Amino acid sequence: MPVEYDPKAFTPFRTAIYMATARYFFGTLFFFQNRLEFSGRENIPPGSCVFVSNHLSNWDPPMVSLAVDRPVSYLAKKELYSDKFFRNMVMAYGAISIDREKPEKSTFKAVKEMLAKGWCLGMFIEGTRSKTPGILGQPQMGPAYFAKSNKLPLVPVGITGSHIKYGKVVMKIGKPIQPEGSLEEISWKVMDALSELTGFQLPPQDPQRAVSLPVR
Repeated sequence: MPVEYDPKAFTPFRTAIYMATARYFFGTLFFFQNRLEFSGRENIPPGSCVFVSNHLSNWDPPMVSLAVDRPVSYLAKKELYSDKFFRNMVMAYGAISIDREKPEKSTFKAVKEMLAKGWCLGMFIEGTRSKTPGILGQPQMGPAYFAKSNKLPLVPVGITGSHIKYGKVVMKIGKPIQPEGSLEEISWKVMDALSELTGFQLPPQDPQRAVSLPVR
């Protein structure tokens, strides 16, 4: 399946719409519904970067975009694109599809195109929503791969409370992590940072986990 995304989403006009939606629509919604608090914007470096978060709720992507106040393109698993409404909505806001089992080369080209427009990449290092709140899931190597291949810093964003309906949500932005070392080493640096930001327990390290992304 070829990559699905809308190149026009990264134009200055559409970027302005994206930011206005994050700040005013989602900002109002989350501040009243979730008493959203965030801190650490001063840690975000200038230019593009890879925002990496833990994952508790379907609301996490717009919450991250609001907290970091940057245009962020998220990688969305291809299975989600089977729903036409969801597909059109996320593509309108810059999402890029990815085959998590075998990423297409066109996905990596789309990411480079998006970054060249001044956007940031957003990824959830656990790959899916956490099954056990309070304990981080096993890290996927995708964030480290994209950061290293594009020479971008990773910025951890710790999320707590977003899985609780109408619950208070706290988001903490950590200091940037340079993509130095192996993909596994980089990934665990991010996990350590997310554990510190959220207070969540780290998962056990699995030496059998793959440390590279197959690209077809």
